[in-house]
Amino acid sequence: MGKQHRTMRHKPFPFAAFLFAIALPVLLNAQTDTLPMHTLIGSGSGRSNGGWGGLSAHYTRVMDQDALLTGVRGGWIIDHRVTLGFAGFGLVTDVPNTAYDSHLAEEGIFVRHTSQFRMGYGGLLIEPVIAYRSAIHVTLPVIIGAGGAVYETYESRLGRPNGPTRYNTGDAQAFFVIEPGIALELSMIKLVRLGLGVSYRYTSDITLPETPKDALRGFNAGVTLKIGRF
Repeated sequence: MGKQHRTMRHKPFPFAAFLFAIALPVLLNAQTDTLPMHTLIGSGSGRSNGGWGGLSAHYTRVMDQDALLTGVRGGWIIDHRVTLGFAGFGLVTDVPNTAYDSHLAEEGIFVRHTSQFRMGYGGLLIEPVIAYRSAIHVTLPVIIGAGGAVYETYESRLGRPNGPTRYNTGDAQAFFVIEPGIALELSMIKLVRLGLGVSYRYTSDITLPETPKDALRGFNAGVTLKIGRF
């Protein structure tokens, strides 16, 4: 009887070990999901979703000339891991094209000042985050959208080089754009992040007069300041 009693006392232990083995991965996973995100100053919250907005400035090359793009971006960040939102950029520096001016002259249009090439684009932003709990992490932004390019000219009316001047919007075109990139991002404080990154802007062919078809394709390098709940 005593031997039978000792056997019955030890039966619950294998069963308890079995339950513990099943529960352990679940408990560890729950603990990991509630860990706070780290920042350079303090730690962030374990919040699942949020939203942010930001300003960007990018150096690039347009028609073999140095150029500056500025823009905005922002969106809804899902479970700290991916942002779905919008991004838009515009060219803020002058990009002259003497070949286009010569084309206007052949058409009988006298240009008082050198024409300027302008462009802007925007669209859907998809931005996965790698190692999002770390104060320094990596993002992989992709912009998919469309844009427009146009020449701005100041023309002399009445067919005379010294005639009255008027502002005119010359040849224009819409284009498709996709821009994948990679950025190193720093969580400065709970609500502020700073990113340094590079991207490649691919567009459909440009068919404006005396303009290279790949005029808008090229690399960008720049900085983005984000403010929001991440």
